[in-house]
Amino acid sequence: MDRIPRISSLPTSLRILKVILHLIPTTWKASIYKACISSPRIATSPQFNIYRLPFGLALKTRTEYPNVEAAALQFVNTLYGIHTPQFIDAAFDGKVTFLLTNWVEGDCVAGEVWERMTSEDWRRLEEQLRLQFHSLRLQTQTSIKHQIICNASGGPIVDPRVPWVKYDNPRTFSSCQEFSAEVWIDLDSTIDDITLRPLLQPLIDRDDVPIVFSHGDLLEKNVILPGGLHRWRSSGEMACILDWEYAGWMPNFWDALKATWMCFEDDDVWLNLSRHVFPECDEELTADWEWRNRTRVTIV
Repeated sequence: MDRIPRISSLPTSLRILKVILHLIPTTWKASIYKACISSPRIATSPQFNIYRLPFGLALKTRTEYPNVEAAALQFVNTLYGIHTPQFIDAAFDGKVTFLLTNWVEGDCVAGEVWERMTSEDWRRLEEQLRLQFHSLRLQTQTSIKHQIICNASGGPIVDPRVPWVKYDNPRTFSSCQEFSAEVWIDLDSTIDDITLRPLLQPLIDRDDVPIVFSHGDLLEKNVILPGGLHRWRSSGEMACILDWEYAGWMPNFWDALKATWMCFEDDDVWLNLSRHVFPECDEELTADWEWRNRTRVTIV
């Protein structure tokens, strides 16, 4: 298998910290992390539930999806060519999950950076994301007969793209057909009263869709340009993919659908970028666009 290089690992000091933290009881670690984020002298919070700590550390807290992102990062950090934060430690106190990683300095693609990116920047970002997700798929594609569809820690699917599953019956799925039937529901209930069944039922009924490890939330807010836009342009460093809390073992079209589910215009920059990042998912993206624009089902 052709591989792009393994992303650099933790520096020695953080590897030592990781070993030390592994030896400390979880309840103690949770108390330590709570004390850290309560002290403005130790932690700063650039955004909700994200804390920057000394020594190049980042601490993230969640009240949902315990262990999912931690499990995802621990797994992805063993793979080649995927640029993510490096997992250091995790603790769960029964209510809150604490996830400790290295801090990734840079510019988020969302916001004002979006406006400053040139066509060459977008072309390069597209290539970097395509390489990383291609590498992720190559290294994790499994036999469809032996892999359930589940989150990164092996638990039920809880995802905003399928809120009816999240609220009615969070669960794992034994087949792609079973899961796809929940992704595209109410095929006969459309705003133009023309059924979507001929378009989508063949996609739902397929029994040969590979199951791969998926990020599950490739939105522009979850992509960092390391060192900032100017440095990224000259450094050659890969864009970093953040926020793996929706990661899991999913059909190979899932990352494409999740990358575009918040796109509402057919000329959306992110929609067009995603079509090039996931060229093999064009059929699913086209069908999903029709479903989202014509169904009476409300997602957001």
